[in-house]
Amino acid sequence: MTLDRSLRLLGLLLLLCAAAPAIADDDADPAAFTLIDAGRGLTMHKEIYALPFTHANRYSGAGTEAVFQLSAKHDLFATRFYFAYTQISFWQAYDTGGSSPFRDTNYNPEIFYRHPESRLGPGLAGFDAGAEHESNGQRLPLSRSWNLLYVAPHCHGERWLVYLKLRYRVPEDDKTSPDDPLGDDNPDITDYLGYSDLHLYYALPRGHLLHFLMRGYLGTTKGNVSLNWSFPVPGDMDAYLVARFFSGYGESLLDYDKSINRIGVGVMFNR
Repeated sequence: MTLDRSLRLLGLLLLLCAAAPAIADDDADPAAFTLIDAGRGLTMHKEIYALPFTHANRYSGAGTEAVFQLSAKHDLFATRFYFAYTQISFWQAYDTGGSSPFRDTNYNPEIFYRHPESRLGPGLAGFDAGAEHESNGQRLPLSRSWNLLYVAPHCHGERWLVYLKLRYRVPEDDKTSPDDPLGDDNPDITDYLGYSDLHLYYALPRGHLLHFLMRGYLGTTKGNVSLNWSFPVPGDMDAYLVARFFSGYGESLLDYDKSINRIGVGVMFNR
């Protein structure tokens, strides 16, 4: 990732923060953004959701998938360092003739430091810096993995959050042969997922929350976009109904080089 591109991304972050008051909605409720929570003990990290039914252009009919994600973090020795773990699974639950297999599961442990926030313009700003590993735990030729270093500046108000994650992939050795288990399983993955994730959250009235994610487009001509729209389950303040839309590359590591469009509905347990 070039310095020029990094500076442009940081400039975009500052521009979005500066523009936030112009789109504020005084009727909306304040939001608690799990992604930047600095709580102690075992706390939530990324969104936790279950989509029992989804439709994807590549996986339909008997291959229709249920998708669910789990995520949590824990501070290390009462410091601002955290260990976090996220897992997303793609389960072909309705393919009973094929024994309802899990097509792919991605495992994502990470260690990061969360810097204290300070005032910046209309909101508060801080940053995370860390290292993460992501893999799907499969054998060749389906094995996929990469190791990343990242810095993630963010700013937020009561109803909005802008979180920009800038990633650097740790290089791996080339394979000596296609069946070499020690070589790079996916040397061109950054061609599809780039070097950045841009998260935009905005709280609407009556507990509705929009989460837009653009991944890779600022570092490559490919990448993906997704949108989660969630709102409280009537009579239950601990769960949310969610509709999720995804389009692009890299929904799962196994499909990092395949373009997929998916829409799903389900329940979200934190956001």
